[in-house]
Amino acid sequence: MACDHDIDPEYLFPADIDVLDFVSGPNGPAIRFAIPCPDCGQALELEADVRGQKESDLELPLEDAEDPYD
Repeated sequence: MACDHDIDPEYLFPADIDVLDFVSGPNGPAIRFAIPCPDCGQALELEADVRGQKESDLELPLEDAEDPYD
């Protein structure tokens, strides 16, 4: 059965997302990623166009970032 729930970002956290690939989409670069549906838990694969970029103050590697559930 296909999941047809609306995706509410209020119930998603960065730790829930797995980046699958960077692809060339019709509007330029795009990111393919997977998330669980917040309502039923089914795995969903999404693609998002990159709309812009900016310099970041993040420290790499990102795995050392604070726990998103704090």
